[in-house]
Amino acid sequence: MNRIVSFVSLLLLAAPVVAADEKELKEDPAASKLLADARAARAQWQDFPGFQADIEINLDGTVVRGKAAVSPAGKVSIDVPDARAEAFAKRTLSTIVDHRLDNSAALKTPCAFTDSDTSHPLGRAIRVLNDEFHSSYRIRDRQIIVVNRRMPMFRFTITVLKNRLNADQRFLTECFVVNSWDLQSDKLLRSQTFYHTWKRVGKLDLPESVLVVTASSGKLEAQKLTLSNFKLGTK
Repeated sequence: MNRIVSFVSLLLLAAPVVAADEKELKEDPAASKLLADARAARAQWQDFPGFQADIEINLDGTVVRGKAAVSPAGKVSIDVPDARAEAFAKRTLSTIVDHRLDNSAALKTPCAFTDSDTSHPLGRAIRVLNDEFHSSYRIRDRQIIVVNRRMPMFRFTITVLKNRLNADQRFLTECFVVNSWDLQSDKLLRSQTFYHTWKRVGKLDLPESVLVVTASSGKLEAQKLTLSNFKLGTK
């Protein structure tokens, strides 16, 4: 499912939901509907024709320029004279494209509430049942505010700090934080803050810029991509 407030507070508030044993949870239609409604409220690309654009990539002050293209099926191509910049841009833009073309709103996902707290500042806590990533969410005002997932070696939390409504009255994420922890030691491995801006082109909201600030291993890195001169279609 967007990015600043106190990181310490967010780390505490956005910790994975563990108030109930996952095995004891049973589907609550109200929880399933909460997630379905939030998914449906997100801005998506309908009848996406693909696009082309100029791209500028800035990695801690080193700037390269080139071309970017996204096919109607969502395949991202980056043409720049720097392999590291290309990898960053392709990874970042591909994630954005995947989210905008995401069809999860049509899925039926059984969920359960994990507690009875309806006043948490990040929203109501729900857990997806029978999910290999042990996914859980916090949802507030038809917006997915927190996503928790567990991988084989680490777990991560996405915390949305700001969404905005687009011209279609659907939510676009502007600012969010991704925190990753070691699964065994619970040590914080990395914290990344993302700030997105969007440009309306026709009936689509396209990514105009993405700033990524990463804190890990005692250092801070800043990376940014900027897209301009959009042209819908791939020819």
